[in-house]
Amino acid sequence: MSFFGNIDFNQLSDTDRSIYHFMSSSSDRIPYMRVRDIANESHTSASSVMRFIRKLGYQSFTEFRTQFKVPTSQKSSLFGTFNLLKEENFPRDLDTKLTTVSEKLMSAENVIFFGIGASGTICKYAARRFATLGLNTYALVDPTYPIFAKLENTSESVIIVLSVTGRTTEMVEMVSGFCNKDDFFVVSITGDQSSTLAQMSDIVLDYKTVVHRIHQYEDLTSQLPSVFLVEALSENYRLSIEK
Repeated sequence: MSFFGNIDFNQLSDTDRSIYHFMSSSSDRIPYMRVRDIANESHTSASSVMRFIRKLGYQSFTEFRTQFKVPTSQKSSLFGTFNLLKEENFPRDLDTKLTTVSEKLMSAENVIFFGIGASGTICKYAARRFATLGLNTYALVDPTYPIFAKLENTSESVIIVLSVTGRTTEMVEMVSGFCNKDDFFVVSITGDQSSTLAQMSDIVLDYKTVVHRIHQYEDLTSQLPSVFLVEALSENYRLSIEK
């Protein structure tokens, strides 16, 4: 959302991130809340909330809060969703990263797409798309599946993990088993380049987005950026093998 501007997550403290994640997932509530309410909900302090708002370039909470009152015409515009695919929402060196991953895929014995929930659904699409290109690939959507036993006698596996926040406990626990092992190359497709998942990955294909939840836990965050990156990677791989 525009009121967060081009925020640099690397410059945010843990407290700032807590405030950001609450605000981004509860934007419909912000116009009706006080600074103290936001502090309580994000488990921070009122002074921390105000410091964060000033970091965003606003002089007062009132000025910041008015940015959440989006005109009805904008709310109903489906085409506004496509702003998620603007070039500035992806890494400047995206082409280089895609080529690096494609080179790994060329020598991979196994390609596993791993995700939970909505990300798991995209994994199924991704696995099918790359299977069409001749790769031995499948979607892993169950974090309790004995994947390590399945891959025990194989080598050169690429694990592509999809997660908007990059912080889901079950996902982090699973990926930790792949880290620092010579036979596994971990790629993350995530909306948070500073997340736990990103830090555990060999290469990160990140994008900027805003987490959107209703009823606190039900996720409506757009998967358009992750689908775009999956398709961009598959196209890069296709061109690489055709050279």
